[in-house]
Amino acid sequence: MNHSADSLDTDTSLSIVELPLVLTALFARVRRPLLSASHEPLGLFVRYLRRKPARGLAVIYTVDELRSKPSRKKVANAPNRSVSLTLDEQALKGARIRFSTQQAQQAPLEVQSSGVIRVADLGLSVQAFPADNGLPALATSCDTSRHSLLFATLESAAQEELRSSAWQLIAAQAQPVRYKPANRCVIRYRLVLQSSTMASQRDLTIFGKVYADPHQAHAVQMLQRQLYDEQARAGQVPFLPRPLAIIDELGLTLNEAVQPIGADELDTDGSGDFEAQLRTGTQALQARIVRGRGGQITQVMLPSEELHLSALALTRLHTSVVRPEGAPRTGAKEAKRTRERAALLAAHNPQQAEGVWHLAHELAARLETLQPAAYWPVHGGFKASQLLFHGHNVFVVDFDGFCLADPALDVGYFLAYLRPSGLWYQRAGMRQWFADAAEIFMNVYRQGLLERGEAQAVVDAILQRSRLYEAALLFKIATRRVNRLNSPRPKELAAILREIATCLAEK
Repeated sequence: MNHSADSLDTDTSLSIVELPLVLTALFARVRRPLLSASHEPLGLFVRYLRRKPARGLAVIYTVDELRSKPSRKKVANAPNRSVSLTLDEQALKGARIRFSTQQAQQAPLEVQSSGVIRVADLGLSVQAFPADNGLPALATSCDTSRHSLLFATLESAAQEELRSSAWQLIAAQAQPVRYKPANRCVIRYRLVLQSSTMASQRDLTIFGKVYADPHQAHAVQMLQRQLYDEQARAGQVPFLPRPLAIIDELGLTLNEAVQPIGADELDTDGSGDFEAQLRTGTQALQARIVRGRGGQITQVMLPSEELHLSALALTRLHTSVVRPEGAPRTGAKEAKRTRERAALLAAHNPQQAEGVWHLAHELAARLETLQPAAYWPVHGGFKASQLLFHGHNVFVVDFDGFCLADPALDVGYFLAYLRPSGLWYQRAGMRQWFADAAEIFMNVYRQGLLERGEAQAVVDAILQRSRLYEAALLFKIATRRVNRLNSPRPKELAAILREIATCLAEK
């Protein structure tokens, strides 16, 4: 039974919201429970949904009992409650799906050895975590049983972090944190350790990341180790978590967790000052406005220290002697991505297509002409969500995009994502907050490079070029609604286009 794209494109095609019915029916056909040991009515709750050009649709659901809404946040990342569904590109037509419920119920299916349910004729796969054909080592990376390959490596990693072989691992639990089907998964390992020299136990958290490509895992981990060692030799607190171990055959890296400090450890003077609590970058760099009576703005609160720390960490990264291999990430590559994103936006927002294409063509033309004097080591995705703040230190995570490129890329990335969402809706105080925050970041970054011996003209040129990269990343931000299959929001897109136009005008 072979279905062409035309035969699947019927008047009874599915919508995204109907996919849970298909998923549930497939599990019923193969006589597998969505949630073992549960006799309550179950629901599927979307945790992740993305559609990328030529890469189809991926949806991750949390399976939960319908009566247990108050506990949903607690179980959202439980491994045995995650089910993902993927659709090949040819099965999609916009936000619609090219097959009907009846076709999904009747099409032949295969239960593969990995546990994945595959309906090849429809381009549909369903898998209960940790089954994943594109990430075959995921199941093994979640197996924390005592005699597993992972258990011994977790123990060695814990001893490496604690700098003592006296600590023995007695129990471990794997909790997925961020999962992209067929791509990668970040896993939090909660460990219980016991000392062989004293009657004591302690808990420890280590983060792992399993990659679809083991070679990428090895390359990223080695570069992170070089960066960490470089910073440590310089007598500075490294700006990234300590790399601990790698299991090459799994493509699994293990790194220390930036640990939150308990209140009992912090409040040594009884002052109630808990400054050293762990905060994510999205929390720490969130726009905060204080309002008085009648909603009048009385104070625009800037995260000055966090902006200082972020800018200084970026100067340390950009002036590192560590050099990733491979061709540099050029302005021409960003130009290509800008045109691809413009095509998505124009198709999704036809009434604004002319304005989208006008800005995209101008921006791409300028990006293609960029010729920096040198390519520096860059993060490749430097934004608030990749930062962790602990006390008076910042830690940068996720070096998957670490490469040689124009340092203006990282500066533009950070500034594009620094914009508060309220800016798109002209909420009071948001413009002032962003302008002041951006000025702090750029001034500290400029001064940091000058103090490290970079010439004034070089630094000024980086900041000028960063406006083009900032505009390019604003195009990426604008495509989020398209990739999540949300309905168009013309006012939001218009506001983002105005920001892009401003970046181009100020270049």
